[in-house]
Amino acid sequence: MKNTLTHIFYIICIVSLPVSAKTAYVHDKEKLWSRTGPSDSYKVYIKLRPGTKLEIIAEDVDTQYTQVKDHKDREFWVKTAYLTATPTSDIQLSQALKRIDKTTKAHQEKVQELTRQITSMQPLEKINQNLQAKISAMEIEMEQLKLANSGLKGGFDRDMYFAGGVTILVGMLFGWIFSSRGKKRDSSWN
Repeated sequence: MKNTLTHIFYIICIVSLPVSAKTAYVHDKEKLWSRTGPSDSYKVYIKLRPGTKLEIIAEDVDTQYTQVKDHKDREFWVKTAYLTATPTSDIQLSQALKRIDKTTKAHQEKVQELTRQITSMQPLEKINQNLQAKISAMEIEMEQLKLANSGLKGGFDRDMYFAGGVTILVGMLFGWIFSSRGKKRDSSWN
């Protein structure tokens, strides 16, 4: 009877402690039977698989049992030695494999996107090469036109000089012809 009263006292003390929502996991080496109370003398409740995630409600340091709650909000007690604060190796492996899978998918999507971009750039590369060839041809043609223009400009200057000289000679000839005709006539103005 004294043991029962001691256990009830412990339970009351534990229940009155502030509740902290810590997470614990069933150790990955053991399958664990839970109990309805904080010792081996209580009834077995449910069997827990390694890696099961639990929420810690309270701890009984004397009996080394921890009161926990599972994802279905069932409350029970388990031996503290079989709990760990970090996810078990199978959970960590599962999480790592999920991250690897996610990263691999993202990588594959990026490779596909880059492949699409490269494929779409290949026609642009050909267009660019064609345009570069046309630009080169136009630059050559422009240089040829500049040379022809400078040749024509020099010829035009020469032709204009020659035309000016001819105009002066023709003007002098007409001046001489008209001046000599004017001397033969008598002007009534005089």
